[in-house]
Amino acid sequence: MTETAHNRTMFDRISPRYDLLNRLLSFGLDLRWRNRAVAMLGDLHGKTALDLCCGSGDFIAILFKKYRANINLIGVDFARRMLDIGRLRFMAAPHASIILCQGDALFIPCGDRTIDAVTIGFGIRNIDDKPAALKEIHRVLRAGGRLAIVEPSIPKNPLWRTLFSFYFGRVMPFVGGVISGDHGAYQYLHDSVAAFPDPDDFVALMRSAGFANASAIPQTLSTAMIYFAEKA
Repeated sequence: MTETAHNRTMFDRISPRYDLLNRLLSFGLDLRWRNRAVAMLGDLHGKTALDLCCGSGDFIAILFKKYRANINLIGVDFARRMLDIGRLRFMAAPHASIILCQGDALFIPCGDRTIDAVTIGFGIRNIDDKPAALKEIHRVLRAGGRLAIVEPSIPKNPLWRTLFSFYFGRVMPFVGGVISGDHGAYQYLHDSVAAFPDPDDFVALMRSAGFANASAIPQTLSTAMIYFAEKA
């Protein structure tokens, strides 16, 4: 089984408890970070937004709450069971323009320059070829389109770094494993955060993919970053 197929199977397994654990393990801060990221995208009335690695649709829910029927929303994820949960979640919004589809972040099922904004929440670290994914996002964005990515980050402050490492290395895998029944999945999530590029290095990747105004904005004592960029 390839690493991508292994990750897809893992996220399918933990999908029933994934959103609950995101809230618990981040103390609800993940929604605050997502809302800040959405605010950075500017006015999207009448426009089209893509949530890549969308899971069950947390970013889509925030965007729909803000714009209702005045936005076109597309969610793409490689885990079918995550998407199934998302479809149930949005059944009560029959007049909304929401499309959820299974797909690969390296081959986004959207045409060139058709998207006004792209969001990714806790997903790009699971993509093996991050430079290729960023170039693919750049391809689908219209000129002036914006990208906002939320990812956990290891603080540089020695005290917070020690506390963060203990929490992510010991507490999170234990609690996540107990509640989800899958200890390996939450150990993987810890390892994927540890292996993610340094914020400055990831900003450099965004610039190399063709993005302008790329930056990393620290959140909550630098335990998370909002990575923001625009297509010139």
